[in-house]
Amino acid sequence: MAPKSKTAVTTIWKTADHHSPLSSFFSAVHPLSEGAIRCIDQNSHLLEVRKGKYLIKPSQEEPELFFILEGVVRGFIREEGKEITTWINEEHDVVGSIRSLGLKIPTKEYVQAIEHCSLVSIRYEIIEHLYENFPETNVVGRKLLEENYRGAEERAYICRIPSAEKKYKRFMDTNPGLINRVSLKYIASYLNMTNETLSRVRRRFPSSSAG
Repeated sequence: MAPKSKTAVTTIWKTADHHSPLSSFFSAVHPLSEGAIRCIDQNSHLLEVRKGKYLIKPSQEEPELFFILEGVVRGFIREEGKEITTWINEEHDVVGSIRSLGLKIPTKEYVQAIEHCSLVSIRYEIIEHLYENFPETNVVGRKLLEENYRGAEERAYICRIPSAEKKYKRFMDTNPGLINRVSLKYIASYLNMTNETLSRVRRRFPSSSAG
């Protein structure tokens, strides 16, 4: 039996198939058994989060993962009084403070909605239960981890490009849906450049309107 949260309330999913969007997403990654789908349906929950609100803060005791239905979310750390954006994700991405999962240590990362967001949340404790009891979910986890690793590799690559113009061009090419949705200050922080430099660079790309 899946572990229960003290405050858990089972969500009645008002979707066409009456399943959680998270179980539908996982099933599209790799087919799931009825038992795994039932477990996800019963232990995932719909959240509406206003722009600027936090999904995760440092020292959060119960780690969670979030599937973005609508909206944009960023991760950031605070260093010497500055916020440093470490990633930006949009619809149909699974997000959370990945570095602390499975280690049982507090995260140093904040996860924040930068648009009004609709999300599905699930506790990582439930993910571990799925891994232990439904072998096919390990395939889902592996494939999502591979995707996360590719994203981390892209972030490592883009921050090492010396030219500000080439950095922004790379961001445009790999994140076309974010260009005119995300505040300039977050993109500048992610690309490790000043707001002024980013504004100057954007003027060279007519397709980039002011954010």
